Order: sequence, then structure tokens, then C-alpha cells
Amino acid sequence: MNINDRSNLIYRISNLKEEQLKEIDLTFYLVRKQKEADDLYQSIEDTLAEDVNHWLKAHIIKALNDMKQNDLGKEDTFHVGDYNHEIERKDQIARYNIGLSSSLLSKKNKLIKSFNNLDGEFSDRQINFQLVKLTYNKENAYFCFYRGVKKNTSKKKFALRNSNQLRFIEETIIDIGGNIDFFFVEDFIFISNVTSFENAFDYRDHINELRDNNLSQIISMPFFDDERSNKELFEKKCKTFIFSRSLAQISPKTLSALQTEFESRCDELSVIKRNEPRDEKEKIIYREKFSTLWGLFEYIDVASYKVVFNDDALPTPLIHFFSDKIVKSFLTKDFKLATSYE
Repeated sequence: MNINDRSNLIYRISNLKEEQLKEIDLTFYLVRKQKEADDLYQSIEDTLAEDVNHWLKAHIIKALNDMKQNDLGKEDTFHVGDYNHEIERKDQIARYNIGLSSSLLSKKNKLIKSFNNLDGEFSDRQINFQLVKLTYNKENAYFCFYRGVKKNTSKKKFALRNSNQLRFIEETIIDIGGNIDFFFVEDFIFISNVTSFENAFDYRDHINELRDNNLSQIISMPFFDDERSNKELFEKKCKTFIFSRSLAQISPKTLSALQTEFESRCDELSVIKRNEPRDEKEKIIYREKFSTLWGLFEYIDVASYKVVFNDDALPTPLIHFFSDKIVKSFLTKDFKLATSYE
């Protein structure tokens, strides 16, 4: 989905004028997330006063346009890139096709279903986020503001000043507006705040699921069938949170290449090792040139095409290899670690 296409709903909404706001229908929901229940979400629909309704429509349009950027004097456009499990790009909106994830698609559908089942009751203190539905020409877009309600506490209370007198506010205070954390149209989510998106959909569970699936495939490959491979230990160390996102990001295409090309890469490593100079000064320069690769010799027996993972080892070099992060510069011919979005 291209939100810069002139026929796209988001593009059309972002270009509406003040006098066209009456053409949009706005529905405002307060949402509670309940992870352990059959219904993941509960929602309350609140009616907005006419001036609040008008202001919120105008605010969303302004917030959308604030997300746009201008390139060399051309028309302002949304800068969009695919969602990445490892890196949050501050200079662009992350696009996620949730139709490719059955678990995330199910959660999105449960969220929308909660708007049609508003008979549940929960306290204002249990509200997790606000969801605004805009309907334009019978098409729907949903905008999330990940915030609950303002709460009085034992250490801080809200008061209203009237005629030089302060009184406690007992009513619920809702903070509306601000930055849009994410929005979705059909099966595409567009994310400006990754943390809010991941919290709303418990996405870390999905990251761990992807990690575990990729790990299972990797340790079942032939190069892990040696006793020295310690596949159970490798798997255990990889499941610490610091490595989860890198492993979750590995694509099926990369896994397939790992399966078919592992021995060829081992042969190339053998050539690099064999060509190491004997002269100590030249050896230092040579190893520096291949420093990104050199650590792999501690983890791979290139002669037998097997992984060797010792008890005190960290999986980092192997993860870099398995996730195709080691690349060769076209300009310098040196090897380096690529950032996750290169």
C-alpha cells in the first residue's frame, strides 16, 4: 500500500480542507488490553462534543501533514520504509503488512471486533490507549494515540481554578491529540512510534516466536550436527533478549541461502586463512583487512563444515554470519558489518 498515491485514503484525508471536515465521520474509542482473557481488547465508545469532534478531525489531518517531508522543493510526501525488528528509523514511517502475520492479523481483527461489542465494563484507570476511526467515502482509517487517562494519586492531584478558588477534579481527564503513534488501513499498519505499536499488539511475543522458529531451523541444518556444535547451549544463549530481534529479522530467503551456501562460504574462509602472510607486520595488516571475518575461525571448523560452539562463547559472530550482516564493500573491497537496514 502506497499512502502517497493520490487515490489512497490517507493521502486524501491528509489533503482535506477545513470546510471538508464535515464529510468525515469520527468515532472515538477508549481501549483496554487484557492479555490473559479470550477477548484481547475491550472498548468503550465516547461521544464527543461538536467542537471537540471538529478539533480532533483537524488535528489528525495536521498531524498527518507534520509526518510528511519535502525533498528538494517537491510536493510534501510521507517517507515510508518497511518495518524492521532491529532498528527504529526516526526519519521515516514504518510500514507493516500484517496480512503476512497470522497472529498480528488476528489481534488487529480482535481490536476492530471490540468496537462492535461495547457491552463490557471496565474502569477508566484500566484504559491503555485511544483509537480514533475516521470514515471517509465509506472507507475506514484507524489512528492510535497510546495514552490512557490522567489519574489522581496520593502524591499528585488535579485541581480546577475558578474565581480564585481551587477544587479537586473528580471527573476523568482525557488527554487527546498529540502525536499519532500508529495508524492502519485495511491490513497495513503505519508506525511512527514502534514502542507504542509493540505494546498495543504485544508484539514482543511475536518477535520471540519468529526468533524461536528461525533458531529451530538453523540448529537443524547439517553444520550443527557435530558434538562440538553444542546446539542446545547455542540456542539457550541466543534466546536472551539482546539477540532476539536480530534472529527474528532473518528472512526465509536468508535461511535458504544459509542452508545451500554454508559450505561455499567455508571454502572461501579456508582460502583467506591459507593466504595469511608469515611476516608478522604483514600478518597484522592482513588480519585487520579481514577482521570482520576473522572471529568466525573460532566458531567454524571450515575443513569439516561444522559449527564449533564452546561453553564460554557468545553467539554474536555466528548471528552476524547467519543473518547475512557481513558484507563486502564495492568501493574498498573490505568486509564490514552492515546495519540492519542497509
